Formats: sequence, structure tokens, C-alpha cells
Amino acid sequence: MAKIVIIGGGVIGSSIAYNLAMAGHAADVVVIEPDPTYEFAASPRATGGIRQLFTVPENIRMAQYGHEIYGQFETLMAVDGEPAPINFHRMGYLWLGSGKADVEALMANWRVQTAHDARVELLDRKGVQHRFPSMRVADLDIAAYSPDDGFLDPYSVLMGFRRKAISLGITYLKDRVVDFEVSGKRVAAVMLESGERLAAELVVNAANCWGPELCEKLGMKVPVYPLHRLTFYFEIREKIEMLPLTRHISKNVSFRPQGAGYITGNTKYDEPPGFNWDIDYNYFDEAIWPGLAERVPAFEALKVSGAWAGHYDQNSFDNNAILGPWTGTLDNFHIALGFSGHGLMQAPAVGRAMSELLLYGEYKTLDLSRMGYRRIADDKPLYDEVPKA
Repeated sequence: MAKIVIIGGGVIGSSIAYNLAMAGHAADVVVIEPDPTYEFAASPRATGGIRQLFTVPENIRMAQYGHEIYGQFETLMAVDGEPAPINFHRMGYLWLGSGKADVEALMANWRVQTAHDARVELLDRKGVQHRFPSMRVADLDIAAYSPDDGFLDPYSVLMGFRRKAISLGITYLKDRVVDFEVSGKRVAAVMLESGERLAAELVVNAANCWGPELCEKLGMKVPVYPLHRLTFYFEIREKIEMLPLTRHISKNVSFRPQGAGYITGNTKYDEPPGFNWDIDYNYFDEAIWPGLAERVPAFEALKVSGAWAGHYDQNSFDNNAILGPWTGTLDNFHIALGFSGHGLMQAPAVGRAMSELLLYGEYKTLDLSRMGYRRIADDKPLYDEVPKA
């Protein structure tokens, strides 16, 4: 029997396990992960951004805690003196806007962000041109620049949390949860693909895009599904200044530096939900490249030399994470699902918060109760007034 079973050993599950171990409860925890290579996991296929450009205060605070942990991750996650580098680059985020609606949106967002201690600067067209002279700015009316934000290596973060958790005594079990045994208002055990039964006092479903199917087995309706995202790596001939992660909030184009080149990509919101591992280079040529070339003339001559497909565990209800217990129905069954592309940046804060819920029955540091399943049941979405990633 395990006191706490965590379903899914990705970045969210591993962060929860790490925080439980740091609280002295490693011996009580079993993490069930079917693929320790993480071939199809979400985190290794993520773009690795971390930003404070949100309007839900909880999201801003979670990103800020992410900055705190990732800023010292190499040391915090060191095992036997071996550091855990994650290549954290604080190159900034730059959100661009054109027209009255964009101006009003970014100004309103800025007021919320700065009220919650995020360092965000509003720039006009000349300000963008001065800082980033390689960009075309004629169509711009406003920009929001958060210089402290940036990006890191997602796979290194995942493995850093996992290795540290194991070093602290967390057990990772290579298996797959296929069903549950329920007794009254509690999950009594998880049933494994191997045929084993693992009794548990508390269960956490952190299985990303595979999590909703497990919830369904318990009769819990979670509005989360896999959403196809394509990412492309390209290089250019010219030498230009270092650019931040740049996105126009009302146009479907974004990019950031990556090694010797850049990455760009789109989430395909108009595609039916489900797993799709196909890479469509024509989509890059037709839907992405024109926007890149329009924004940065140096991107007119580029060479795509890599691409990959990943998936967001998209919360179709309000694009925010769903955290905590299924109170009143199965009180010991918790979920951490629906991050909608924000899981990596929120993993440190979610790991801390969920460990508090599991150990003390309440949040002790950052109150994330508004992100609970109750809002789904009550049909009260928690919208973040920012563009979807």
C-alpha cells in the first residue's frame, strides 16, 4: 500500500513528488509512469517558455515562483554533487499589438500584471524599433515587454525533478493505471496494466493528455483533450540582435531564439482534438512563414532544419489548470490537469501547492482554490484575458 499514488511521472507529477519528498514524505509516495523515456510526453516537446504575462493573479504568482525555483534549479536539483543545468535564458517576452482593441487589451493586462509585482514595460512603435531594430514596426501601436521572462530546456527540467525525487527516496513504478477500485466516497486502489492492485490513501491524476480518460472511468467529466501543436526550428543567414520571445496578440505568429537559430510554431485550435504526431511542412510555408517574414525581414531567407509535434492538455472550459480534489464525490481523488500549454512554467508552484493539499488538506503558501474542479461543476470559468499560446 502507498499513502499517496501519483499517476504520471511527467514534470507535474515529478514536481509534486519532489515537494512531498522535501516535506519528509518520500517513503509514502509511489509515482506510476508507463514510459521512463518520455518519448511522447508533453514536456520534452514543449517550447519551454516562462512568463508573467497573465491576468489571473494566481497564474502570475505561479510564474513568479517558477522563476524563483528555475533560477536556482541547477543547485536545488543537484544529486551527489552533480548539478542539474536547464539552460535558463532570461531573454524576455515581447507581445505586440495593432489597433484600438490590442492597445486596450495590453494596457488593461499591464495594470493587472504590475499590480502583482510583474516587471512589464509598455512600449510604443519607436520603443520597439529602438530595442529591436531588425523588426518591422509600421503596423504596431503598442507592445508589452517583460524583460525577466524567458525560456529553458523542458527535458532537462523534467529529468531534474525526477532524478532529485528519486534521490530523496521517491519510488517510480514503470506501469500504467488502467482502472480504479472505489469504496464509498474514496478511491481505495489503482489497478495496473501489469495486473497488480496498489492500495492508496490519496490519488493524484497528473497524467496530462491521458488523464481525462482515467477520470472518465470514475464518472468525472474533465473538459480536457489533446490539442495538436507544431514547432519548427529554422536558421537564417543574417546576424541580427538577440530577440525575445515575440508574439503578436491578434496575429497567429510567434518566435524565439533557440541555439544557433529560432523556433516557431502554432497550436492548431481549428483541428479536431486528439493525438496527431504528423508534421506538416506545407503548414509552415503557408501559415507561419509569411508572418515571420512580415515581422522580421531577415526571416524572409530561412532554412527549416527540424520540426516536431506535441500536444497541449487543453482545458476547453477556460484554458486554465484544474487542481485539487473531487470534493463531495471522491474526496481522496485529486487532479492536476488542463494546463493548456502552461504546465512547465507552473510546475514548481503546482508541485508545492498540491503537496500542501495532500499533506495538510489546504493551501499554505499560494491559495489556488479558485482553480479547483468546483468551477467546472458550477459553470464558472476563470478566464485569463491574454491570447492563447
